[in-house]
Amino acid sequence: MKYIYTFIILLASTSLFAQQQFSNSDFENWTNHPASAPFTPYDQVDDWASGNDLLQLATGVQPPTEKTTDAQHGTYAVKLTSRKAFGQLASGNLFLGTFKLNLVEFVKSAKFGIPYTDKPSAFNVYYKYTPVSGDSCSIAIYLFKWNTVSKSRDTVGVGYFQTNQTVSSYTLLTVPVEYKSEATPDSATMTFASSAGGKDLKGQEGSTLFIDNLSLDFTTLSTTSPLANIGTALFPNPAKDEVKINNAPFASGTLYFYNNQGVLVSTKTWNDTSSPSFNVSDLAPGYYTCKIVSEEQKSFSTKLIINQ
Repeated sequence: MKYIYTFIILLASTSLFAQQQFSNSDFENWTNHPASAPFTPYDQVDDWASGNDLLQLATGVQPPTEKTTDAQHGTYAVKLTSRKAFGQLASGNLFLGTFKLNLVEFVKSAKFGIPYTDKPSAFNVYYKYTPVSGDSCSIAIYLFKWNTVSKSRDTVGVGYFQTNQTVSSYTLLTVPVEYKSEATPDSATMTFASSAGGKDLKGQEGSTLFIDNLSLDFTTLSTTSPLANIGTALFPNPAKDEVKINNAPFASGTLYFYNNQGVLVSTKTWNDTSSPSFNVSDLAPGYYTCKIVSEEQKSFSTKLIINQ
């Protein structure tokens, strides 16, 4: 029994069932799973899965994966906390797929992942993290292609993040996807864990990861440098009606806004000022990749989120 969580986390890191953006990636929709005493009821994120279903077997264990109103934007976010279950570490976890406890054959409890055929350039997610005693969290995306010769999945692309640093307020994380082949993937999975070593029952009880407002990025700006490299930023970020460039890299230029599908949705220009401002009330709420280009075609890029 104590190895069930190992099984869950291990498969979650290499799993497979999506649209261009993953469904319910703002984590607003949840389903409550009631339970009779002494067992613990729990909430589950719609269209995502976790090992919370194992609470049907445990007594007095608080769910490692929880709904919280401590959200970056909207009503709800996901709170993952590493806890002890059956005397072993149970990392808070969330992954694409389904989990339905099978008491006869545990191996059939988990069905991981989603069919997926796009090639995102990165993923964006807001997170905060409180590790205990040097623990670390992990956030990852994997894209796969079935190999008809080897009868196994080849890894097409990977985006992986791990940190042991405390992040006390919601911070926008952007992780690029590195592609290992030119093949078009046929499946994808995404995983979150409050203890990165959870698959080996390693980690620290109490380590807590919050996640909210995940999105996939389809903009490729390989020829540009990060705007932050020159001490410049768009602010406020998130923005609502107006955004400014603090210490613009050139006195005149063009600001391009690309949505998560890599589509150019707006173009703004400025002339003879080092602190241009732009009205963005015409842009829908969401994540944007912004490209700033001078008349000499020097360019920089950054991320921006626009709230309602």
